Amino acid sequence: MAADNAMTFQTIVKTIARQNGLFADFSAKPLDDQPGNGFHINMSVKPNEKEENLYYMIAGILDKIEDMTLFLNPSENSYRRFGKDKAPGYVTWSKENRSQLIRVPAAVGEYRRAELRSPDPTSNPYLAFALMIYAGLEGMQSRLSLPSPADINLYKSSEETLKAFRKLPSDIREARRIAADSSFIRNHVPDAILDIYCCR
Repeated sequence: MAADNAMTFQTIVKTIARQNGLFADFSAKPLDDQPGNGFHINMSVKPNEKEENLYYMIAGILDKIEDMTLFLNPSENSYRRFGKDKAPGYVTWSKENRSQLIRVPAAVGEYRRAELRSPDPTSNPYLAFALMIYAGLEGMQSRLSLPSPADINLYKSSEETLKAFRKLPSDIREARRIAADSSFIRNHVPDAILDIYCCR
């Protein structure tokens, strides 16, 4: 349902724009000197579940994020957005600011959630959501430890500080290599689809 809604939204916007002589561009970085287009995905567990399950889920996403990046950011243009203009560039999480890959907004009960900020609208939401669910489930089933939060503004941090964090893939070639070598991806993405994304 959520993936259907995401696809329907883009189709409607593009159709209405075209009817009015305009073009709706959902690419990750349509203008060099302006912020890009993000597709921030909010994830949650049932509100009556133990709070630690949310953190296990986040740990699972962080653990597999490099493997999944090709499917969350499938075009060369996608990687021009990372690390600038409020788009993440490092594998981090925090409750405090929007420079993080995963932000946990101040909310309670049914609104308690985590926001993954790296995907862009060129991703296939069916693949993106499926991989995020699998990664989150692995985190919960394995009770993965969540790294310490990066309660700093990464856009203003020194190079020395940033060395402590893993970076998201810097371009699509790196993302393809990581996905092709990932047992997690091979377990959940059919070979035919992986071959298309990896241009094999």
